[in-house]
Amino acid sequence: MNNPPKIYILSPHFDDAAYGLTITISKLLNRKVPVTLINCFTITKWTALPVTDKDVKSVSLLRAMEDVEYNKLFNSAIKIINLDLLDAPLRNGYIFQNQPFQQNELQLVDELGKLLEQHVVGGILLCPLAIGNHIDHAICREAVIKLYKKFSVIFFEDLPYAQRIGEDQVRRHIKDLEEKLDVKLKSYTCGLQNCTIDKGHAIKVYKSQLNEEIHSEILSRMNAMEGERLWSEDLEIERWATLLEND
Repeated sequence: MNNPPKIYILSPHFDDAAYGLTITISKLLNRKVPVTLINCFTITKWTALPVTDKDVKSVSLLRAMEDVEYNKLFNSAIKIINLDLLDAPLRNGYIFQNQPFQQNELQLVDELGKLLEQHVVGGILLCPLAIGNHIDHAICREAVIKLYKKFSVIFFEDLPYAQRIGEDQVRRHIKDLEEKLDVKLKSYTCGLQNCTIDKGHAIKVYKSQLNEEIHSEILSRMNAMEGERLWSEDLEIERWATLLEND
């Protein structure tokens, strides 16, 4: 493809992009579209499964090594920008947002916005929808909402959270975002056809984060959607479809 747009993926943690966008990433790279992943909250002590060393340095290194292993599945073609921001449990001690943004979180939204303006130059920015109310996902989305008119934005569904709620709840979430942005959003599914990677195998590199239940939820969503579902305005969806489908 001649002069394809750069694709930037804003991912709270690298595995969030892996869970929601592995097929999409594979298809982009197969079409020689440059992909940059902006990995936000990399200073962490969070693991979903028990690990030997639970201190911040050891866990941060472990998760970084898992990110590298995932990237190797794509011949290390994903450009990675690690922002080295503090993960949620190291900030306010909670993971899910059950209250308005706190002052330090609002400051983090502004900090992340400045970093996005620095790193995202042209191209298309993929951002999590923040389904599931994980605070780090919500911060990412809020930063993009504030800068929405400056970027070409496509939203991706957060997994496994999107699998845990009904389609009516997903639609209400989309409607709320539409009201915040004052736009209409349309869905596009990046299908399973012509995909050269096994998503179930790929996401298993996240051994510290992924148990069998979560793995099953992610694959169930992929099978139900027959791919990975994205959301954006009409013109962006048309552009995206052209990028992935036309020779």
